[in-house]
Amino acid sequence: MFTICKGSQNIVEETLTDKAANVRKLLQNADAIIIGAGAGLSTAAGIEYAGPRFTENFKDFIERYGMTDMYSAGFYPFRTEEEKWAYWSRHIRMNRYDAPVGEPYRQLLKMVEGKPYFVITTNVDAQFYKAGFDPLRIWAVQGDYGKLQCACGCHDTLYDNHDLIMEMCEKQRDCRIPSDLVPHCPRCGERMEINIRKDMYFVQDAQWYAEQTE
Repeated sequence: MFTICKGSQNIVEETLTDKAANVRKLLQNADAIIIGAGAGLSTAAGIEYAGPRFTENFKDFIERYGMTDMYSAGFYPFRTEEEKWAYWSRHIRMNRYDAPVGEPYRQLLKMVEGKPYFVITTNVDAQFYKAGFDPLRIWAVQGDYGKLQCACGCHDTLYDNHDLIMEMCEKQRDCRIPSDLVPHCPRCGERMEINIRKDMYFVQDAQWYAEQTE
């Protein structure tokens, strides 16, 4: 804990500096490091789901559906797959593919380099991978925006979606994508979904289990 004293900004800054120094010392002396990271780290990296970043890039969806932010928009009950993927392709492109590596991730990597470390994260934006963390030391427990799976979970294969997402973004009009771009499972023919944990059909593939046991 640290204490904030009224009228003493210097004390606050010194105390925060001391706190950071103590953390660095602990990391330097640690035999191994486990990193647990959630949405706050990506928010600190500038990947914000509300505010200007949302309103400037989703004006058409805001006007049509009354959306207020990217988080709650993820639960919107779209009437058609064409509408759903128009929104989600833009969301994924912004937050998974176009978002640059955030500085907090770069700084964190520098702090643990040279040490045995392992990352457990609920983030699905691949920032740890982009920053250069060892992929074999990352367990993304909630999935990855960059992967598709069968909506019914009929098999445990995941599919990279980069090219499809880019095409959806380029060809969408009036908050819809062309019907021929709606993805279907190559095994059972049912809908495809983003590989994020939201229901009982979330696919945990062989890599997910390998990361779990690291």
